[in-house]
Amino acid sequence: MYLINTTSLTLHRFEKSDKVPHYAILSHVWGDHEQSFQQTPLAKPHQEKKDFFHRMVGYARHRPSAKVKGACAKARADGFEWLWADMSCIDTSNSAELGETINSMFDLYKRASMCYAYLHDVPPREDPHSPTSCFRKSRWFTRAWTLQELIAPGSIIFLSYDWQVIGPKWRLAPLIESITGIDRLVLTHKRDLNDVSIACRMSWAANRQARREEDRAYSLMGIFGVSLPTIYGEKQHAFIRLQEEIIRRSQDQSIFAWGAALKEHSTGTVVTMAQEHDYESQKEADTLLASSPAEFAGCAGISTIPIDEFAHRIGQRSEDFPLYTQTGGAIFKTTIPLVPIVKSDDPVHAVMLGLLCCVDNSNRIVGLFLRRDPKVSSMLRVGGYIADGSRFGQYCRTTHLSARETHIMERAMFKDVNILASRQVPLRGPLSSASSSCSSRRKSLVFFEPPCTVRFSRSSCKALAAMGFKMPVIPEAGFRLTGSGEMRSISFLGYWSFTVYFGTCLVDYGPESLSAPRAKLWATVTFDSDLDSLLVEDDGSDITETGAVNDVLPDQSMLVELWRDHRKTFGPPNNEVRLTFDCLAHSSAVDRGMAETYELEIRYQGYYGTEQRRRYKPASARSYSISGN
Repeated sequence: MYLINTTSLTLHRFEKSDKVPHYAILSHVWGDHEQSFQQTPLAKPHQEKKDFFHRMVGYARHRPSAKVKGACAKARADGFEWLWADMSCIDTSNSAELGETINSMFDLYKRASMCYAYLHDVPPREDPHSPTSCFRKSRWFTRAWTLQELIAPGSIIFLSYDWQVIGPKWRLAPLIESITGIDRLVLTHKRDLNDVSIACRMSWAANRQARREEDRAYSLMGIFGVSLPTIYGEKQHAFIRLQEEIIRRSQDQSIFAWGAALKEHSTGTVVTMAQEHDYESQKEADTLLASSPAEFAGCAGISTIPIDEFAHRIGQRSEDFPLYTQTGGAIFKTTIPLVPIVKSDDPVHAVMLGLLCCVDNSNRIVGLFLRRDPKVSSMLRVGGYIADGSRFGQYCRTTHLSARETHIMERAMFKDVNILASRQVPLRGPLSSASSSCSSRRKSLVFFEPPCTVRFSRSSCKALAAMGFKMPVIPEAGFRLTGSGEMRSISFLGYWSFTVYFGTCLVDYGPESLSAPRAKLWATVTFDSDLDSLLVEDDGSDITETGAVNDVLPDQSMLVELWRDHRKTFGPPNNEVRLTFDCLAHSSAVDRGMAETYELEIRYQGYYGTEQRRRYKPASARSYSISGN
C-alpha cells in the first residue's frame, strides 16, 4: 500500500502489510479537481537526505492540493508521520491494484489509528446539534463510500472546511444516529456489525449516492464482509452480484424483505380475501433480489430472529430451516415455508405467502407474496398490487403477520420453489421451456383486496325514525363488503320511500390503469312512492318485509371517490336524500381486520303533511331489503 509522508508530502510504498506503520486516514467528499496518484511525487530511496533545493524542485513540479496539505498538516500536528488518502494513494490506472484496494477499503479504515472526516461544507464554530446546522446537512452523510468510512474506524474526528475540530465520533454519536439512522452502539463499536440484520444495514445506504452506479454496491462489501471482482461498466448488476455473494455467506433472510410492505392493516383478513386480476406488473419489484440499495429504504426496523423461535411461531421443526442454492443466474432455488392464500384450479394462478425468518419492529413475521409465472409454471414471482379502499393501487412485495395470526402461519408447509431472482440474466434451460397450460399471453398479477365496512350514522337513523320512516334493523358494526362486485341495499319505508344501494367494484379510469386511482365503493339512491301502500294490506296486517330488490349496475357517477367531500344528493328538490361517506380508518368499533370503514350519514329533506303521516302506520323495526350479489 502507499502512504503519504506528512512532512515531505511524498508517496511511499510498503510491500508487506505487517510492516505498515501507524497511519491516519482521510475521509472526504471528492471534488472536481482532486490530487491524483500520478500528481503526487513518489519518494525515491534516501530522498529525505537530499538537500533542500532538490526537495523544493520536486515540490514545484508536483504542487500538492490544499486538501492534501491540510490533511497532512492536521495529521502531523497530531503526531502522525503517515497519511492515507484515497485520491492520492490509489493508482486507478492499474485495474488489479484498484480492485484489490476497493476490496480492502473497509480494513484500511478499520486499521487506521485515526480517521479525519473532512466536511468541506461545514463552517467552523457552529453548533452541530442545531436543527439547522450545516453539519446535519453535509454532503458527507449522503455519499456511498463515506458509510463504511463512518463505521469502520475506531476513532474519527470531524473537521470543518478550515480544518478546525467539530468533535469526535464518540461524542457526536447520538446526533449522527439521528442523521443516518445507524445505531450509536454500532458507531462506537459497542455492538458488533454482524448483529445487525442485512436489511437494516442496507437501509443505511438507501439514500446515499455515488459518482458511478457500481460504487453503490462496491462500497458495501466491507460492511457485509464479502469480496467481489470490480467490473466498472456492469452498472446495476454489481448490486445483484453483491446480494448473491451475501446470500452464499449468510442465512439472514431479511435480504429479501425490501420494497413496499403491507403493514398498516391487519393482514389476516387481507390475505384470506386475496383475489386475482389480469394486470401486468410495470415494476421490477417482482424479483427476489433488489436492483439498488434504495429499495431497502423502509427496512431499518427489520431484524432476524432465532431459528428456534421462528420454527415455534410457524409450527415447524427448527431442523427444517430452509437452505438456499443459486441456479441458472436468474433463478433462485430455495426451500421456504409456504401458505396458500388463493385457491385456484389452475396451478399457474396459485398465490402463496412465503414466510421469512425475520420480523419488523412490532415483532411481526415478514411474509413474501408469491405468485406463479403465467409463462413458466415452475417459477414464482414476488408481490402484487394492493387495492386499498378506493385509493391508489400500491405494489407490495411483503406483508407483516402478527402473533394473533397464527391460524395463517401454522398452515405453512416447507416447499422447494424456484423464484425469479433478477432480470439481469435471460431465463435459460428447462425452466424457460416449462410453459404453462394457459394459452393466454397475459401476465396475471394478484390484487389483495381488503374488505371495507359501511356503518350507518346513529344520528341520521334517529332523525329518519323521528320523521316517521319505518326503520330496518341495521347491525351496529355495519355491513361488511368482502370482495369486488359485492352489493347491499337497504330500504327506508315512509310516505316517500327510498332505498340506498352500496357496494364495491374495481373501475379503470384510462389507458394508464395501473397508475390511476382505483375506486372501490359506490352508492346510489332510488325512490318508490308506491312502497307505502305495501305497509298495510287490505286485511290490516303489517307487511314487515319487502321482496328482494332488483340489482343495480354501478357506473362512474356512483363512485364515492369521485364525489366532492364524499357527498352527493339524489332526487328532486322536494324529495332529496343526501349521502355522506366519512372514512373511519381502523375504527375501534369494528373488526380491526378491515382496511377501511365508512360511516354513512343519510339526510332526508321532503314534504310530509299531517294527513299523509296518518296514512303511515309504523311497524316493528325489521330488515326490509338486504341483498347481495
